[in-house]
Amino acid sequence: MKKTKPKKLLTVLLTLCLALSIVPITAYAGVTDVTGDNTTNTYSHFYHTKVETTAQVTIKNADGNVAETTEVTKSGDFVEGNFNSDAVQAEIERIDDEIIAQFSSRGNITIENRNNTFILDHFESGNIIAPDGDILVGDQDALENAASGSVNKNIVVHQYQVYQTTYDLIVQAIDEGSQDEATINNVCIENVKFAYRSGDTPQATAEVYNADADKYEIAYECWQEFENNEPVAAWYSDNGSHGSLPTITEFESGKKYVYFLMLKPKDGYSFNSETTVTVNGESVKSSLSGEYLYVPAVKTITPTKQNTVITSAAVENVKLDYKDGETPRTTATAATADRDKYDILYECWGKLEKTDEYTTKSVAYWYSDEDYCPSGYADLTSFDKDGKYEYSVRLEAKDGYIFSDSISADDITLNGKSLPEGSFAMTLDDNRTCVVTYGMNMRPGQAVAKIDFIARTNFNAGDKPSFMTSAVDPFIDLDHERWDANDGSGYGITSSDYWNERYNGKLITEFEAGKSYTYGVYFKISDLGMEEGYRFDKNTKLYINGEEITLTPDQINVDDNGETIWFSNVLTMMPTTVKVIDVVEINDATVSFKDGDKPVFTGTVPNDTPYAFRCEWWSLDENTGIVSTEPEWGSDIYTNKITAFEAGKTYHYGVYVVAVGYVESENTTYVFGPNTKLKINGEFVNYKRYEGDASDGSDGTMWVLTDLTMTPAADGHTHKYGTEWKYDETNHWHECECGNKADITAHTFKWIVDKEATTTEKGSKHEECTVCGYKKTAVDIPKIDSHNHDYGTEWKYDSTNHWHECECGNKADITAHNFKWIIDKEATNAEKGSKHEECTVCGYKKTAVDIPAIGFGSSSDDEVNKPTNTVSSESSSADQLNNTANTASPKTGNSGNIILWIALLFVSGGVFIAATAVDRKKTKNK
Repeated sequence: MKKTKPKKLLTVLLTLCLALSIVPITAYAGVTDVTGDNTTNTYSHFYHTKVETTAQVTIKNADGNVAETTEVTKSGDFVEGNFNSDAVQAEIERIDDEIIAQFSSRGNITIENRNNTFILDHFESGNIIAPDGDILVGDQDALENAASGSVNKNIVVHQYQVYQTTYDLIVQAIDEGSQDEATINNVCIENVKFAYRSGDTPQATAEVYNADADKYEIAYECWQEFENNEPVAAWYSDNGSHGSLPTITEFESGKKYVYFLMLKPKDGYSFNSETTVTVNGESVKSSLSGEYLYVPAVKTITPTKQNTVITSAAVENVKLDYKDGETPRTTATAATADRDKYDILYECWGKLEKTDEYTTKSVAYWYSDEDYCPSGYADLTSFDKDGKYEYSVRLEAKDGYIFSDSISADDITLNGKSLPEGSFAMTLDDNRTCVVTYGMNMRPGQAVAKIDFIARTNFNAGDKPSFMTSAVDPFIDLDHERWDANDGSGYGITSSDYWNERYNGKLITEFEAGKSYTYGVYFKISDLGMEEGYRFDKNTKLYINGEEITLTPDQINVDDNGETIWFSNVLTMMPTTVKVIDVVEINDATVSFKDGDKPVFTGTVPNDTPYAFRCEWWSLDENTGIVSTEPEWGSDIYTNKITAFEAGKTYHYGVYVVAVGYVESENTTYVFGPNTKLKINGEFVNYKRYEGDASDGSDGTMWVLTDLTMTPAADGHTHKYGTEWKYDETNHWHECECGNKADITAHTFKWIVDKEATTTEKGSKHEECTVCGYKKTAVDIPKIDSHNHDYGTEWKYDSTNHWHECECGNKADITAHNFKWIIDKEATNAEKGSKHEECTVCGYKKTAVDIPAIGFGSSSDDEVNKPTNTVSSESSSADQLNNTANTASPKTGNSGNIILWIALLFVSGGVFIAATAVDRKKTKNK
């Protein structure tokens, strides 16, 4: 299962105390394996072996009495390979030769009681790659980083082990009075090959120990084939004729072969009649044959046929979901297709205890075959809910098969699934057996009492399906969510690409009004949950968004192992219809005053509309104005209250309107849209949202400043500027009937194509102001040439515009930059800052300018964020209607006051919406 939650999981890696069951190991170091979100870790395992040999030396005098005892220990460096590799075997022989060489001059050498054992030295986890790309080679820092969750991928584990050999070395002194220096008393032969298989050819491999090479040599080696204790064929290394037996050309499966050896003394030397002989470190008998030394029946072998190599294995029916108090039992079987290749030799459960942050040890064992259980450990008779347990299984190859040297956990499945990370496999007994350790520590089952998660269960008509697809808690993974149409069409959608395939292309792309849909959800026990022993059952409760969902048993489906649970038909949802209010009408508003007039507010909205008029106001600047709701909840809006209008000053008109919101009887939500029009006293007016309002207009409030302005005249005439734009070639404005102008602003042009060009005819286009509609003279569009322009996606730019460009140089989408301010360095009381303008489309940057130091009692944001109460020269009536997101919010000169103001507005707006949702009545605010 793929994880999408963060977790810090210390798992014990490579529990060789189970794998190397031939000798019990009491403790081992652990390596933490932590995986990242959406990362697949690669796991490799390499062996490094150090040989450590201890000889208990007994030196006897010529009479056979013990004259001296001593202990000699020699060890080498770590060499690559497991104990049965050629490199390790060569290291064993090298150290034996060094020990023997110390005593060879003191008499005849005999080696007895050789014993071998393994101990684990340490692990190193190489190539742990941290998120920053550093490679942490398996030191303590690497382990700590792994424990903290920084391991991402490519875990390469190196296992360092010590191969310990002990034996008794007997040195029998020779009576110097009866022997001379030319007598050979000890013979040491090495490197004889005995490991032959069917079809192999005999080889001459025996060598004289280097220290005796000047005393004797190999006369010949011999293999004889025996039947009924009689030789029937022979092979001699000197290719000489030593009888009439037929020659052995290759070994045959199932036949019996015996190895002989003949040694020849060199000039000046002779063998003692009681010469001690060792072959490959083992003592053997010998006898004189004239001057030669005959070494008979050194080794008997029965070659087997060439084995088929097993490169993968599958174990089935393993019980991993034990409950508290249950007894381990034998369950594993080889996969049906592999039962002619290998058997289950034994299963093992080990109870683990933690000794420190990185180390655990086994304290009790259960083996399905008691003969393999190591001594010195407690018996595991039942599982305890508070314990952690590790599972391993040992496979035994059948005749004619062996396991591959390179077989790993990646090549083995258990219960039809790949082994989890931290698992490993190793071969023993000349690859006749394979130990597989399951890398997930198990706990006895714990029932999951409830699942509580957040989900989106309501949608508007036209919404696209969306899902949470997140982790529920460390023990439970959300596999997928699901919606199905209730109309029998077979349409549905899930959060999983895998499950979506089952709809055969009938996927819900958006929810439709008037249709109903049912919701289902599917969970799995996470890796950590499996390790901790959690399982689902029919009593597992489901909570969505904090509320319990009442379900019947047929709505809950749990798999046999309790690892997955599926809740079906959990709830039914009918998408809410969203209606956008096209026009907001405000009637009877007083928008003309004379010099000295007191403000009055008279605006109303029609009855039975899906919106309500909350307030209206007049403002002179950010600190000076008057709101219709004073003093109810507008007393702190402006620090300077307008008590009477003054001649020569221009005042701006604003309104606050709220939508009724959700109407349950209609299953409909009413909202304003970015294109909602505003009509005041029967005429359409433009408006803009206040600075700080980041919505796109698709919500339930319109807190806007209109382009209606009013300037009382000193002669008693009050300018009343019409809503129609007047213009010339350069600017546009609003005009009073007396000829006075307001809102004089330069045109904002865009290209309009009047006629598209073709390959045979020219087209035409003209520039048109997006605010007032003023048109420039039309110009030609050249005929389309045969070249098909391929405009790149990268923006090209200069200081004025940006565009897409074809490789031929032709430009398209030429548009003026759309700048926003970027603060590079904030100003402080002591130092000035800096800022620059940057195009939000192509990234073109203007030269940075200074932000003055704040100084005592001032703010570096005052100038940057200061709003204006007039229509921007960079906007238009269309922009104000269609793009209300980048507009200003009302200012009072005190940022704390405006925040409070906005909060009050939305709180009061929310109360009003709730009220109007019930009775839909409209009231007039003054």
